[in-house]
Amino acid sequence: MFDGILSLCHVKGTEMNDRKQERWDALDSQGRLLGFDLIRGQSIPPGVFHAIVEVYTVTPKREILVTRRGNKTLWPFCWEVTTGAVIKGERPEAGARRELWEETGLRAERTCLVHVYRILDRHEIYFGYVFFANLDDLPVRLQAGETTDYRLLPYLAFKQFLRTDQFAAPLRDRFLANEGLFDRMILATNWDKMGSD
Repeated sequence: MFDGILSLCHVKGTEMNDRKQERWDALDSQGRLLGFDLIRGQSIPPGVFHAIVEVYTVTPKREILVTRRGNKTLWPFCWEVTTGAVIKGERPEAGARRELWEETGLRAERTCLVHVYRILDRHEIYFGYVFFANLDDLPVRLQAGETTDYRLLPYLAFKQFLRTDQFAAPLRDRFLANEGLFDRMILATNWDKMGSD
């Protein structure tokens, strides 16, 4: 089902851009631009949203990359998949690629990301993606202040681990709401048919 995508996937590195003040596009509940900016840390008006991406990195061994959060305000030292806000002028898919690079040092080509879900919650629109990484041994580089550790968990072990208190609860809830789709996508993928890069 997703095999055609896999032959195009690979990981490569590039330079990362620093951000001084994080601005987000203000969106309506359908994800349409409202024409003004939101600034991280400031209150968000009623009926206004911003986009957040969540990236589930999957290896040919069907392992899921999880990273441990730093000492953050929300969910300090909990485990999660790659997660972050989409910045001003960025589309969700581009935000997913940027966050993956910033937090893990992995570079996803556009064709490697498969959109899984879009969930509206409070003032956020969550966009979930699967990144099929064509490497068994990922060259993970952690982002200082954001990620402190990482693990590659076999998919079934990942599903057990995310049900523990060690995993960020809101992320768990969004995964569980889409678990059947993740199962079909990850377990049904035929890595043997994947072409070489």
